Amino acid sequence: MTNKDIYILCPPNNATGGPEALHQLGHLLKEMGYKVKMLYSKRKMNPVHPFYQNYDVPYTFKISDSPNNIVVIPESMTNWIARYPLSEKKVWWLSLDFYEVLMNSREAKKNWIRKIVVPYKHTEYRFEKDKTVTHWNQSQRTKEFLLTKDLDNPIEYLCDYVTELFFENLPNLNDFEKENIITYNPKKGLDKIGPIINSLPQYKWVPLQGMTRVEMRDLLRKTKLHVDFGYFPGRDKIPREALVSGCCLLTGRDGTSGFKEDLGIPEQYKLHENEITVENASAKINHIMENFETVRQDFLSFREFVMGEKERMIADIKKIFR
Repeated sequence: MTNKDIYILCPPNNATGGPEALHQLGHLLKEMGYKVKMLYSKRKMNPVHPFYQNYDVPYTFKISDSPNNIVVIPESMTNWIARYPLSEKKVWWLSLDFYEVLMNSREAKKNWIRKIVVPYKHTEYRFEKDKTVTHWNQSQRTKEFLLTKDLDNPIEYLCDYVTELFFENLPNLNDFEKENIITYNPKKGLDKIGPIINSLPQYKWVPLQGMTRVEMRDLLRKTKLHVDFGYFPGRDKIPREALVSGCCLLTGRDGTSGFKEDLGIPEQYKLHENEITVENASAKINHIMENFETVRQDFLSFREFVMGEKERMIADIKKIFR
């Protein structure tokens, strides 16, 4: 067990899948007796988002660079690596795409003067040789990307988990009171799912927006099917929450959803781009909804895998911080 001080870099007051995973890591490290703090990237009066206050991780806004530090850095903030040349850095790839997108965005904001005079500590990371940097993959897709790089240290695996809220008073699989409800994320693939919704008015379609986490959990427990034809930048949280809640899934194959290691549902419930048509998707949805009791058996194996994520994360933390 390492005696180093662990700092987890995170944007303040931000509620998305990435920050939740970072707070989960901080919570587990604290519970296991490690010296850990969240390192919020901007000073704010109340930096802890209400969703994550229950993780109860102490925080700071500034640290000194030291060989006695471990700094966990999400892939979206790799420009912070150069700030801590002496510290041990762990880059946690919670998605793949945000690395390039946000790096390019930051570079685009620099005018020619800033590009010349900007201090080294603000430079972008492009996989320069550095023995103080280790990479963690959260998905098979990211692992395959990292294996194409010439890294100084072996890649390590660490995945987050579905929060305990979704396990509170969780019914047995046969005891869920399911209704003819289909949920979807309106922020993802709405152009594809909109025409399908219009073609199937016999079902109650509910967008997952404008509700508390408890309301979302209670809705998913009544839902038969969650549809997501959008892009999966990482191992997306909502489909996993839906599985825990006894739902079936129907997805596309963009991003990590195309990898069986990352979304291990049967292949017939993942549609290729040319298969996401009103006729084909409607037929799939009708089959699932009309044969729900039988079809949900197809999802049991991956549901069990998802339900064991927290225990595996604890085991992986022990390996990483040995």
